[in-house]
Amino acid sequence: MNPVRNVLTKVKQRGVHTMKIVFAATKDNAVFCPDCHKEMNKESSFCRYCGAKLRQSEIEAREKRAEEVKVEVLFYGTPKMMPKDILRRREKIVFEARPHMIYTLLAPWLIGAALIPIGIRVIFALVFAGVLIEIIALLVLSLSFVNWRYTIYGLTTDRVIRVRGVIGKDIYQNPLGKIQFYRLKPGFFQRKFHCGDIMISAVGTAIVEPVWKNIKRPREVQRTLRTLVQEIRKENSERA
Repeated sequence: MNPVRNVLTKVKQRGVHTMKIVFAATKDNAVFCPDCHKEMNKESSFCRYCGAKLRQSEIEAREKRAEEVKVEVLFYGTPKMMPKDILRRREKIVFEARPHMIYTLLAPWLIGAALIPIGIRVIFALVFAGVLIEIIALLVLSLSFVNWRYTIYGLTTDRVIRVRGVIGKDIYQNPLGKIQFYRLKPGFFQRKFHCGDIMISAVGTAIVEPVWKNIKRPREVQRTLRTLVQEIRKENSERA
């Protein structure tokens, strides 16, 4: 049985709403590729999946951390941001988040703020053009905020989720067991704001897309995702 589901059963029996799962990192001969995060042998210099090179110092450092570090995964049962009916039976939320607010809104708000005084100046000469510029400025400000407000990223004990939209919800969901590739891709300016994109692809597809864009604390999120995916893979291999 999935260790996650084991703990979830105990949660229901004890009536506890928030629990902690502790996954001990592997102490065997395995390490993981820094790019695609798939398991590779200690003796390998290159990942057989994506071709990334792994230096010996990285292997030794990862092995040392694997013996000492444990990953803690907190989860809860009632969504705080996502729709209340999105959870399946016995499924729990690990985290919910919106994109980094300042980084996401900075560029459109600077553009909108710059258009406002331009529209005021133009309105004295050409009323219609000035009003049109002001309307565009307000649309840039409001629509960017609405898009940020109604974009929610979620990770559950079973799925990766992204919810977008106000009236018509656009819901992306990918079972953890079908995730074959996930990678952190922080840009130069994203690093300054401590955010980044999590790239994900599913089994049977060649598309790698930024499912979580401008996510806060991306390395922490990536570690949590890796922990859950590895547990699912371990369970599947034991069944096979």
